[in-house]
Amino acid sequence: MTKKIFGILTLMLMFCLTIFSTAEAARAKAELLNIFAYNLDRETVRIQIDYRGRLDAADIDLTASGELMTLSLNDTAPGRINRIIGRNIQAKNTIGNVSVNRDESNRLQLNFNMIIDFEADGYTAKISRGNTEGTTFSRMIIDVEKINKTSPRPKSSVSGDLSGRIIVLDAGHGGSDNGAIGPSGLTEKEVTLGVALKTEQLLADKGAEVIMTRRYDVDVASPNASNTAELGARVNKAPGNAEIFISIHCNAFSNPNSNGMETFYYAGSAESYRLAALLNEELLNYGGLNNRGVKSANFYVIKHSRCPSSLIELAFITNYEEERLLASDEYQEKLAQAIVAAVDRFFNE
Repeated sequence: MTKKIFGILTLMLMFCLTIFSTAEAARAKAELLNIFAYNLDRETVRIQIDYRGRLDAADIDLTASGELMTLSLNDTAPGRINRIIGRNIQAKNTIGNVSVNRDESNRLQLNFNMIIDFEADGYTAKISRGNTEGTTFSRMIIDVEKINKTSPRPKSSVSGDLSGRIIVLDAGHGGSDNGAIGPSGLTEKEVTLGVALKTEQLLADKGAEVIMTRRYDVDVASPNASNTAELGARVNKAPGNAEIFISIHCNAFSNPNSNGMETFYYAGSAESYRLAALLNEELLNYGGLNNRGVKSANFYVIKHSRCPSSLIELAFITNYEEERLLASDEYQEKLAQAIVAAVDRFFNE
């Protein structure tokens, strides 16, 4: 009988809490939906906060001092933010943890306990509106960045210093093969083609002759070809005088927290290793993701390539934050710049 009464009381308490939470959200002008934090580069962290409702500039107060950044919001309900906050904070080198509470005026506070010190380490935080065209929610963006950022490796000017170089770019997957698919439906084949086409243009601007294994959403061999035949067709796109072969891919894993970029080469080729190492350095330099290193592998396209080759995994498309980056035209351009910088170094260092 006691257990039964206890169970009824527990259900009543849960019901009351649900009603309280629903009532709070109903009274508030806005309700938080989601929060993400990830590195744009090594010295910039972007925090995205999605919400439903209306928040005017006067409702938002951002303070950043020492190792604490606080976002205070008027008439805002926390929604589910407490339950999802931990798994979406990927910028572990800058943000320690995030907590939610109310201040004396009952304003909702998001407290970001930082690993960096704003004054001592020379960081600043700025807030802006995010683009949410076509969605049912709004977004605010907080960029935490170093005031005097370390310049990335200077980008080579379009001076023709790759003139005559023959470079093969392989946009992984395509046609009947989507490759990996992200949690929001982004496919690997569209990311790899987007990055490859941007890289092609930048290389062509520097005078290189670029051979693309595909320029469209197609199978290189045929839709019914075996995996070996499809991969063989990609390798065969490289002419006999090709000087390097770069295969572009996105990583995937069942654990959505898996993250970062990595590059591969086929063991035994010193020049392939050098190419993979340069690509790794520049992807870190421009992309700013966790570096999983340079590794040897027996992937078909690099094993059977007749010239120095590397396969690159740009990021984990199965990681929600990295999928969002990969879908960004701006970030794809950064990745293309990284590949071009590595190619330039390969031939000119």
